[in-house]
Amino acid sequence: MNGKLTGYGAGALIALALYSISCVALAQDPAGKITYLDGKAWVEKGMARNPLKTGSIVYTGDQIHSGADSNVYMRFLDKTFFALGPDAKMTIDGYDEREEAETSFAASVLKGAFRFVSGLLGRKAPQKFKVQVTVGTIGIRGTNVAGEVFERQETDSGVVEASASVMLLEDEDGRDTAIEVSNQYGSVVVEEPGYGTEIPDEHSPPSPVRRMQIRTVNNLLRAIRNATRSATQRRQLP
Repeated sequence: MNGKLTGYGAGALIALALYSISCVALAQDPAGKITYLDGKAWVEKGMARNPLKTGSIVYTGDQIHSGADSNVYMRFLDKTFFALGPDAKMTIDGYDEREEAETSFAASVLKGAFRFVSGLLGRKAPQKFKVQVTVGTIGIRGTNVAGEVFERQETDSGVVEASASVMLLEDEDGRDTAIEVSNQYGSVVVEEPGYGTEIPDEHSPPSPVRRMQIRTVNNLLRAIRNATRSATQRRQLP
């Protein structure tokens, strides 16, 4: 073929290029922005580490890290709030405001303390709003939630195991609210603020619902209290 592409070959390359471009565009869909940052935070994409600051846009596919002694607060386009405490890590797995979308909001907390308040997407279609906590999934019903994901390093084998605690907080507008915490081994529904559950490892169901110890609640909220208080005074998303 004297170094020339056939029509079929050229067409295939063009189609592949367009597909690649569409995938990149999808991964770069804006989801929200950083409204408050105390300390350091960054996004990891492959081998790159891009620092974040107040006002930085966050995108679908971003893995967000907070530094030691740092707090980061995000506000998504539908007014969902998400705060991370020190040394935390989360991924924005999906954000889609279309009514036909199978999942409207999906995030994974991989490490650290967190709090979120669901926005318009969670109120309109709560079944499409999911937050993973490594060892389980939080399903919501118009909800204010706090929790923490712990990593435990097994020194003999080098395997990192995880555990998590999740609690329901009182709805800021006084509405009835609930969460379902589940994994492949079982599920529990938490319907009363101040109550929650723990998942001790990747091979156990969520514990029976119980009132969380005050010390536990305070420890979880202390890590993100400053971020929450300050972020509510920041500007709205454009």
